[in-house]
Amino acid sequence: MYRNRRLSCRAKLKPRLVAAPLAVAALLSGQAAAESLEQRVQRLEAALADSKTAASSATSYRFGGYIKLDAMFSQYSGGERALASVGDDFLVPSVIPVGGEPGDAQFDMQARHSRIWFKTTSQTAAGSIATHIEMDFGVNQIGDERISNSSVSRVRHAYVSWQYGEGRSLLAGQSWSTFFNVGSLPETLDFVGPVGTVFERQAQLRWTLDLAAGSSLMVAVENPSSGLYGGDSGALGASDFDNNTLPDMVLRYNGRAGDLSYSLAGLLREIAYKETFTNALAQPVAGDDSELGYGLSISGKWQLGQDDLKFQLNAGHLGRYLGLQGFRDGYIGAGGDIDLLDTVGGFVAYRHFWAPKWRSSLVLSASAADQPSNAAVGTASAYRSAHANLLYSPVAALTLGAEWIHAEKRIKGRINGDDSGELDRLQLSVKYVF
Repeated sequence: MYRNRRLSCRAKLKPRLVAAPLAVAALLSGQAAAESLEQRVQRLEAALADSKTAASSATSYRFGGYIKLDAMFSQYSGGERALASVGDDFLVPSVIPVGGEPGDAQFDMQARHSRIWFKTTSQTAAGSIATHIEMDFGVNQIGDERISNSSVSRVRHAYVSWQYGEGRSLLAGQSWSTFFNVGSLPETLDFVGPVGTVFERQAQLRWTLDLAAGSSLMVAVENPSSGLYGGDSGALGASDFDNNTLPDMVLRYNGRAGDLSYSLAGLLREIAYKETFTNALAQPVAGDDSELGYGLSISGKWQLGQDDLKFQLNAGHLGRYLGLQGFRDGYIGAGGDIDLLDTVGGFVAYRHFWAPKWRSSLVLSASAADQPSNAAVGTASAYRSAHANLLYSPVAALTLGAEWIHAEKRIKGRINGDDSGELDRLQLSVKYVF
């Protein structure tokens, strides 16, 4: 009976014991709920701000490139090719030999012009920021054809582009020279193409302003370099110098008129050198001189239905900008002064689509330099080239093709009775873009 009474007391006390803490908990939870609601609002506001910041700095990534195999049959009319010459991989007009016996046809195969690139795009509070880095394996061969056929990777492009306002952007890094309208370059299997084209990549700072109707204005300062005949290399030889005080300065306008897109570009550059050398009179000369040179270019693409016509015309003291430096910027005179060299070059290229998967390009090109009458025998005075190809793309990313290339180098004077040398090449290529 006593046990039952104790149980009864416990039963009566239990609701009270439970109710008291529940009441306290309820009281505390009301205050906690109020604090939690305020804190939750604060946390939500902070999370929203964080999400906006994260969204404004979101970065996207892209990776791509292509694999390209080139197989070439080459024959020179003015002598055997130079051993392991860069001209074995693509058309370099300045290395065409003159004055020798016709060389045997040579066969070469390589994949060094395959390339890879990596890009990023970030949306930030300061605007869109994009980066681009790209490399290939051309020119710098470190192995040989017995075992490895190795080549060193090289930087082609490495730049950041900041879209800091509506229609305004700033590019910093290495890319195609602003003087070069890449969109006007014809579709050839050869790595560079016509002898009269501008072709230059270098470090630069470029400002771009987008205008109405698809036009734009570009202003750039770019890395300088000077190339001159004479100096330590002698009258016929040529030297490259890095004694510039000023950067190369480029102003370019891109416009459009119906189916014609075009570019007008102007170049102002300092051509300078500093060295002690022996002149043509066998006298030591302490040379130190600089001159202002210029360049002008008009280029574009005219869309003709599915076909297109591309063109360039370039003139001025162009040096390395024109045709892989087929000519230098000028001469170091007997007294050490620089005499600038006027050059001109260009091309016209017509591309025709035979069918949706078949197309051809015909490219005619020429360049010339106003060499002085006392220029050393063997100095290049003009180049000519022609490209004709047939390309097949079973899918957009895959191209198989064949291209015939004829190029000619003309010189001042004669070497063994010849004033010119020629190259004939058949190039076969397979290219897959990924």
